[in-house]
Amino acid sequence: MPKEDIAPYLRNLALKREFERQGLDLDAVMEYTPLDLDLENRRLQNLLNFIDQYRKCGSQDIMETIANGYVFPPIFPLISPESDWYRFEQWMKGEIISKKLLDQLPEEISLRKPAEIDDDEIEKAIEQLIESLEKAGCGASLYDDIPARLVYTYLYEVLHETIEVFEPGGGFWFFDGCSGYCPGCFQRPWCEFGQSSCWNEDEEAGKMHLIEELSQYVCATPQSLAILQQLQAEQDAAFERFEAENPYPGMGLSQRDEEWRAKLN
Repeated sequence: MPKEDIAPYLRNLALKREFERQGLDLDAVMEYTPLDLDLENRRLQNLLNFIDQYRKCGSQDIMETIANGYVFPPIFPLISPESDWYRFEQWMKGEIISKKLLDQLPEEISLRKPAEIDDDEIEKAIEQLIESLEKAGCGASLYDDIPARLVYTYLYEVLHETIEVFEPGGGFWFFDGCSGYCPGCFQRPWCEFGQSSCWNEDEEAGKMHLIEELSQYVCATPQSLAILQQLQAEQDAAFERFEAENPYPGMGLSQRDEEWRAKLN
């Protein structure tokens, strides 16, 4: 095997060993790209360079004074400058920077499994969960008319999710129940987009695909597939017109964006 074929792999190992040598938990702040080792290696090197600058300067203020502008910790996920800096400095101290939302609540709550709550208690239980989320700097907004037990189940699961911590007094997590994957969403029957998009799962089922948890509340008929296909075709045509009228080079954090961010540092 030519040396150039394994060079990125060897460099990748060397960079990761450097984080181990420094006692830093790389998994907590890195988004790996195993199918593009050159990109991953640039991310690792950018982070090592940033760590070196930070240790020499000792603080964000000094780094930005020397740079005569803002500098940005190249960690993942990118949330906001304030959040990224807080998590970076906590990470450098060896602190945990992501944990279950339940463990981030300012006070303990009496949390019961959905199956343990009677129907006449469910609304009150939802109010208590939302109140606890708000005290933790979080919010929730779901579609109207969703059965209360589905809402409670979702909030119960949210509290057991592991998320990044925010700096004290700053930041805000907002949960809307949408993952972007309509066939697996409990809100689909009440969501305009969910009711008008056609997925492979719908084609395979011959009707709108709904998760099992919805079976006691709603059901889909074979006629729903034809409606979904028509609405999806209309959406696709509208999007094609939009793209033609509004050409844009790309969306999200591109490789070029990352390099620009690194150069600012």
